[in-house]
Amino acid sequence: MIRKTASTHKKWLPKHGQWVHFTHRDAMRRKTPMAKAKLPGAEAPIPATTLPVDCTGNATCSLPMLGNDVYGDCGPVMMAHSSQIRTYGQGKPGFTELVVNQAALVSQYETVSGGDNGTDEDMLVGANGIATPAGGGVAGDPMDVVVDHLDVDVTDIPLTQYCLDQFYTVEVAWSVPDDVLQNFAQGVVFVNADTPDPNNGHFTPLADVGGPSSVAADGTNVNGYYRLITWGTWCWVSPAFVASVQPQAFVTFAANQFNKTDGYDSHGRHVSDQAAAWVALGGNAQAVAAVVAQFPAKPTAP
Repeated sequence: MIRKTASTHKKWLPKHGQWVHFTHRDAMRRKTPMAKAKLPGAEAPIPATTLPVDCTGNATCSLPMLGNDVYGDCGPVMMAHSSQIRTYGQGKPGFTELVVNQAALVSQYETVSGGDNGTDEDMLVGANGIATPAGGGVAGDPMDVVVDHLDVDVTDIPLTQYCLDQFYTVEVAWSVPDDVLQNFAQGVVFVNADTPDPNNGHFTPLADVGGPSSVAADGTNVNGYYRLITWGTWCWVSPAFVASVQPQAFVTFAANQFNKTDGYDSHGRHVSDQAAAWVALGGNAQAVAAVVAQFPAKPTAP
């Protein structure tokens, strides 16, 4: 593998004991408009999301580093981790976590990036983004694709909680504060608004929302906090922290959220119902209808 150019840089995480690579935040921004997600309107209001929201089996899925200790491939890694969370199905029977080919992922990353130059959102979910069918799927896996995506205002807490509950992850570009690098370790909690460093541009999925009885290892109550997946592990982040770090986010719809046998996800929701929820959120009806057609129809009540 030839690294043609490199505009990423590495930093050391002393408490995590690993190098990680970053791209400048400005280089990660999308260049094409994205349809915006919105909660269903007043004519069909939804109840507040019941917390906690668990999509990772309480962080028991594997979610490996996938090369981000050597390359600035956090964008493709984020998309791979989102797929791994969906296919893991909270560890329930009938679901098997996707195994991502790291060599293929890195090769794909260097091709779309022109070396080790990071990625922007268009390279991930644009018209020919790697996570789309036209882009060949994440790590070249045609089964690891998303069929539609929507911009999410991640500072809108009800909207973000709803997206996590319904579709398992929200993908976020952000600028990592320097003190996060110094203090990052599995399960650590970042409570307060912080000072972003645009040099430390990063892509990560959010997954899970803490509930009233959710307590971190240090005793912090993380009710309403998000589990942020990165660097082969995870931490808790508050909505105030997320809002402070220059976030830009989107949510995706993918067939691999659903059990191939019966079309239900690990929350017991049929693909047809989730497709309807996606369309109500502002998604593409034609794109998700094609996914629904791949699964057995929802049984009708006698």
